[in-house]
Amino acid sequence: MKTTVVLLRHAQSEGNLNRVYVGHSELPLTPFGLKQAKKCADYIVNGGVPKPDVILSSDLIRAIQTALPTSLALGLPILPDPALREIYSGKWEGVHFDDIARLYPECFRIWCEDPANSRPGDGESMRELYERIGGALDRIVNTYRGKTVLAVTHATPIRCLHCRAAFGTVERMNEAEWFPNASFTVLEEEDGVLTETLGGFAGHLTDELLFEE
Repeated sequence: MKTTVVLLRHAQSEGNLNRVYVGHSELPLTPFGLKQAKKCADYIVNGGVPKPDVILSSDLIRAIQTALPTSLALGLPILPDPALREIYSGKWEGVHFDDIARLYPECFRIWCEDPANSRPGDGESMRELYERIGGALDRIVNTYRGKTVLAVTHATPIRCLHCRAAFGTVERMNEAEWFPNASFTVLEEEDGVLTETLGGFAGHLTDELLFEE
């Protein structure tokens, strides 16, 4: 029985706009991000991606705010799930990317060049995140077998799941793409096989609503 998980990266947050590494820190969406979230809801309601039976979200405010317009439009509650959070980045939390590169050059180099073996800010490692988000996906599939689930989450968890679907291993994380804010990635699981049918789609965003870090 096929289960569909529609991953939605949260819309533009204050951290994205200001190029701050946010991790588990709480920064809300910008006014621009709120417009992106509404556009995502419109696209879902109009059948641009499979319409969800269930809405799950990271419990961080930027993800909840992204899920809210879809929740209101479809009359579905948002079910917060801490396992869908962004990677925890320790000493990097709340630090500007330029300062990270200056203050932690070797750690930042590994994050950029060899992400599978990175541990940003002595926080959560990429391998730990890969296991966490992979476990969350397995749980979602087993809980909502045969249904379509919208899961609103973050850039690095989506990158991990994209890597899992494309390569089946965290070792090839350096080949996995980063997908833009407010983009959709669609995963299908059937008989133990995970397939990505859409990756980082942002065609629903007009040019004035497309933000790339």
